[in-house]
Amino acid sequence: MRKRELPPLIAIAVILLALSVGSLLLPDRDYSANENRCLQQAPELTVQRVLSGKFTEEAEKYESDQIALRDFWMGAASTLQRLAGKQDIGGVYLGKDGYLFARLTEDEFDQPAYEKNLRAVTDFFDAHEDLDCRILLAPSPAYVLSELLPANAPMYDAAVRHEQLAEMVGEDRVIDVRAALATVPQPYYRTDHHWTTEGAYAAYGVWCEATGHEARSWTPSTATADFRGTLYSKVLLPDAAYDVISMDRDVTVRSVDCDGTVTDSLYDMTKLMEKDQYTLFQGGNWAKVTIDTGVENGRHLLLVKDSFANCFVPFLTGDYETITMLDLRYCNDPVEELMEKQGVTDVLVLYELSNFAADRNLFKLNDGQ
Repeated sequence: MRKRELPPLIAIAVILLALSVGSLLLPDRDYSANENRCLQQAPELTVQRVLSGKFTEEAEKYESDQIALRDFWMGAASTLQRLAGKQDIGGVYLGKDGYLFARLTEDEFDQPAYEKNLRAVTDFFDAHEDLDCRILLAPSPAYVLSELLPANAPMYDAAVRHEQLAEMVGEDRVIDVRAALATVPQPYYRTDHHWTTEGAYAAYGVWCEATGHEARSWTPSTATADFRGTLYSKVLLPDAAYDVISMDRDVTVRSVDCDGTVTDSLYDMTKLMEKDQYTLFQGGNWAKVTIDTGVENGRHLLLVKDSFANCFVPFLTGDYETITMLDLRYCNDPVEELMEKQGVTDVLVLYELSNFAADRNLFKLNDGQ
């Protein structure tokens, strides 16, 4: 071995030793705020688990999850991959102007589940023809901002799915917001999968036109200017863009009941101190949120939703006495009973399209019918 080759090898050995010692000495972390997931804990050593291969599998994952400076190494790995010309890192496309996009190809899109969910919504709407029932499936960011995708980046055919939505559910029941979102300067966050509050407001305008409501005006107010979202957490690029989260500070309600926790605001300002600042809206996702707006007009909305609805719902507070938001991933209460209790007059199903296709709980809409 030549003498000049020795220093790099010593440096590498020192780094590996420091990582090993650091990983041993530092306490295990239960949760990664950046990745928004629980981390693997030390696996249980038993003969059965060793023979089945489960112990080895969990041990490898434990070593990876608990390595010292994990977030730093993830960001460094992403930076090196980008320098090497890679534009798809862990299922995230590196787009133009600092945009990150979740990869979902045609092969990855669950078409049978999408059709099954559309049938569930159609059956639910057909069973409630006396109510004003609508569905709004927000287009995926990569559909509206396709010009910002890397060249030739494969994505699922969203246009076909929007056409199928109208065919199966009925065009008069569909709130199509694609054209409206295309006019918004920034309809989606650059490092998160959600639409911005400005994007949600554009969608609200289309909803008003379709349902005969009068659109309320709003004055955007900056809640935070240093938001990095879910897609950033997958790549942890150190130079990733920061986004502004806007809110409407003029919105007032009588009460907001989030699974039994009652407040008087649709915003949880304490969430701005946490990693996922988008949870500013209602404090995140709950099984059931009941909003008493203070309005007296005899109208009561059932909003079946994913997290895209969280920044949308403040715009609706002047249109209903109560708004009941259901996240069917967590809510197991009979929907019919909830509707009768609240005296529901209107229904809105609001999801992002690919989230809607991936949801495995929409069958709950028709349980008990």
